Amino acid sequence: MISSTLKYVFLFSLFFGLINSTFSQNFITNPSFEGPDGIELIPSDWFAGCGVLNTPDTQPGWWNVENKPKDGNGYINLLYKEDGTTESVYQKLAKPLPAGSCFLIEIYLAQACQDSISGLYPYDLNHPGDLIIRGSETYGCGNGQILGYFEEVKNCKWRKYSAVFQAWTEINYVYLEFSKGYSIFLNGSILIDHFVLDFLDPYPQQNLSYAYGEDITLQAIIPGNYFTWQIGDVYLENDSSFQHLTITENIFVDLNYWSDDSCLVFESYMLYVQPTIPNIITPNDNNSINDIFFIKGLIETAELSILNRWGETLFLSSDYQNDWEPHDLISGVYFYGLHLKESDRYFYGFLTIQ
Repeated sequence: MISSTLKYVFLFSLFFGLINSTFSQNFITNPSFEGPDGIELIPSDWFAGCGVLNTPDTQPGWWNVENKPKDGNGYINLLYKEDGTTESVYQKLAKPLPAGSCFLIEIYLAQACQDSISGLYPYDLNHPGDLIIRGSETYGCGNGQILGYFEEVKNCKWRKYSAVFQAWTEINYVYLEFSKGYSIFLNGSILIDHFVLDFLDPYPQQNLSYAYGEDITLQAIIPGNYFTWQIGDVYLENDSSFQHLTITENIFVDLNYWSDDSCLVFESYMLYVQPTIPNIITPNDNNSINDIFFIKGLIETAELSILNRWGETLFLSSDYQNDWEPHDLISGVYFYGLHLKESDRYFYGFLTIQ
């Protein structure tokens, strides 16, 4: 029979696999800009900022903007135009950011690539610009500490942008300002969603999987200096902000460095070899090609179970060696369960035998 562990993990994954909760403190209220959508409508807890003719819109559904929200049901749309119009929003924080502490900003941005009001006004707004995030102790337009600066946002799909800063003074107000920057265009537009402002803690470990032999580049999330890497047992001090790796083993990577604002940043990664599991083998065609259930990148001790459509175990190995050649099975569709023991990972799928 198939091992009880494989059975229970498979059933558990069906009912629980999509649940994932992350808990953190966010100094921003209404971070996903929830509220009625419409032109010149600003979500609750946010206020029109200091731009000229400042009328931010709550999306989606207006000026051809149809991007699905990254979080919740809404997001905001800021723009700049050749007539001098610029848009911004601000919020008074429910709790001030204490001076001297380090903080992390994570915010999802996209260029409003479909945004155009041609035919209504002489503007094409689907061009990039810069988002500036400021903070200040007292309310004031266009001044205060720059907390994050994201130049030329031109990705059409949502992308997470990150920044780290140290508060020079107590911060009570936060502003989101959209500007032309160095853009060659006269008009531009940006979409903003899921704005997180929290104390700087070590980034949660990222678990990443790659094909055996794949070449990758790990890059520090934010700009900084004095990068120290630990890649397995190898230490690289005051090294580059990125590392090129070829994935041939499961390996842990640790990184720490100083941000440009003198905050110590910690990142960590667990890099796994992702096994390439065949979905079809042909042991019954008598040409001695593709007869073996060969899993590329099988670098761990592995338990393999093969079942038929009735759930009967036809093959079971507690230490599979890429050696199963099922000439005794009729052509059809079967089910496999693979447990990689060292990393405690499970894989399930269908296998066609011909």
